[in-house]
Amino acid sequence: MFFKRLDNGKYRYYEKFYDESEGKWKQASVTLTSKTRQAQGEARRRLGVKIDKKILEHDERYKQKQKFQKMTVREVYNEYKIFRKQELKDSTYAVQSVMLNSVLKNILDDLINNVSASYFQRYFMSSLNSLRYKKSQKSLINLFFKYVLKLGYIEYNPLERVELPKQRKTIEDIQKKREKFLSIDEMKKFKQSFEVTPREVRMNCLIEFMYLTGLRIGEALALMWENINLIDRKLYIKYTLDKNSTSIMEFKLNSPKTIDSYRVVSINDRCVEILNTMKQLNTEVKRKNELFVFLSLTGTLINPDTLNIYLKKIAKKANIKNKKPEMFSSHMLRHSHVSLLTELGVPIKTIMERVGHKDEKTTLQIYTHVTKKMKEDVDEKLNNLEL
Repeated sequence: MFFKRLDNGKYRYYEKFYDESEGKWKQASVTLTSKTRQAQGEARRRLGVKIDKKILEHDERYKQKQKFQKMTVREVYNEYKIFRKQELKDSTYAVQSVMLNSVLKNILDDLINNVSASYFQRYFMSSLNSLRYKKSQKSLINLFFKYVLKLGYIEYNPLERVELPKQRKTIEDIQKKREKFLSIDEMKKFKQSFEVTPREVRMNCLIEFMYLTGLRIGEALALMWENINLIDRKLYIKYTLDKNSTSIMEFKLNSPKTIDSYRVVSINDRCVEILNTMKQLNTEVKRKNELFVFLSLTGTLINPDTLNIYLKKIAKKANIKNKKPEMFSSHMLRHSHVSLLTELGVPIKTIMERVGHKDEKTTLQIYTHVTKKMKEDVDEKLNNLEL
């Protein structure tokens, strides 16, 4: 042991010790007010306690590190899933689990410390999924490894070294974006191809209602009569249907997608007609979910997958120019509502509030394209003007 006098008049005592867990010499220190024999004895006692504590801490850390090195991806992933299930909605958890499982399934029995960045780089480079989907997968895997790193299971996050190639936009990509919504005239043509069997009439009502309100499919199917004020012509969007973690027959209701999705949506005369039609139609079937608006012939909620199949069928029949039938889905109706409001001259901020968009990117893409088309139409009309 040795000591040094400090500028403030106190004395700092030092003792060296060898840390076997790290294989190197270290130093402990304590500060006392004097250098008397009694003070030196006290310093020796305190240093002994401090060194014993440090050795014990390092020993425990070493044992823990050894234990972590024997853990498999499966063990850590199962622990992570318990954590994530507590903070996510069931529907979100189900979707994210599918995305994570597809990436991790081939390395579940590998040691977590042996997982390399090259595995993920090869996975994403060989994947046939869209760049957007791969970005989502990478983001979720990155969250997993951040959790693992924070708990000390690994020493670095392999996802930090993984790169996704930038997407080259083709004319076909640009055309696809234009196909994702219908103009007013296109929607009129689409409606003319509706089929009229009792089963299809119910889906026709849902399709037109979503087009006129901009509701997500989950929000429309979760709509209950108690959430509708026909006098004031308002819809109170409070729930969305969980169609991912369970079946349509055993559905669950969740809170809406984001805080902006809690909203009040005004409805027009045609929406009121549709709601009255559904109320009448629902009296004609054995209602298993009588609180809800959009029921099928069997009295259960209309199946979103069945609706999407029907939309593609009608799209093929309608044969709308530059609109491929395979592009049609329930979400296209939501985009079409944004297009509708844009054509009607509604400000973008008001559109975002009505449809519950938190991120203006999607709204802005449709808004920009439709306003550009409107300007082109004006130019054409002016060119053809004869006085």
